[in-house]
Amino acid sequence: MKIFHPLFISASILLSPIQYLGAADKPLYQIIGVKSWDTLNLRSSPGVSNKVIAKIPANEKAITRIGTQVVIGKTVWVKVIWQGKQGWVSKAYLKKMTSNQPKSQRGRAKGHVAPIQKTLGAKPSTAKKIIVPKKAIAKPAPKLLALKEARSGEWILSCGNSSPFWKVEVHPEILKMFKGNYKAKLPITYKKQKKNRWNIAKRTHLKGVSAKDKLDLDIRFSYSKCEDSLSKLKVPYKATMTHNGEKMTGCCRAMRLP
Repeated sequence: MKIFHPLFISASILLSPIQYLGAADKPLYQIIGVKSWDTLNLRSSPGVSNKVIAKIPANEKAITRIGTQVVIGKTVWVKVIWQGKQGWVSKAYLKKMTSNQPKSQRGRAKGHVAPIQKTLGAKPSTAKKIIVPKKAIAKPAPKLLALKEARSGEWILSCGNSSPFWKVEVHPEILKMFKGNYKAKLPITYKKQKKNRWNIAKRTHLKGVSAKDKLDLDIRFSYSKCEDSLSKLKVPYKATMTHNGEKMTGCCRAMRLP
């Protein structure tokens, strides 16, 4: 009989599906570097160990990239939509389609709406089209808010210490860090977990990187229990957090969001 531990339940959230934004008016991409007889795996989350939710043909030319990307090791993973299915693929196999390709080749992703060009003047034959040069349109940076956070009633990992104060909340795709008066949200760029034969997590290793912050969180099972100064409880996990080179220790427990 399998024993389910709260930390295992929380950590399993890391592999859950992601909710996405709409794909209207997004540029289309085509598959490159895949043999004609092979397919490209569309995965539920970034990383080769995650579930394959679809197999994209090598000659597909109707893929919409949402914009968010995550770096795991040497691989850059990007979120895409293909035939209404949303998932992650390696950026190395995507190529943006040029605007001079025939529409029949470019295809249309589900929900795509063609941009409307407005004209000035009453006579269509003499009207001038207002066309904004592509270089003048600023591309928005990937939105961290597009990455999934746990909601009320869901389980997360909460690690930290009261002196000096620090806390890290582990959400499905985000690390929320509090250190003194400093707060930050970092996308999870690395995750690995080792479990024993009873399905209890022996070690969970997570990393998050942003423009300003580099975070490493190492959680290990403690047979002697850990005195959690934040919850005033004895918990079975010790945590080591390294933020921008500064190492801090504490305890870690599974908790349900109010």
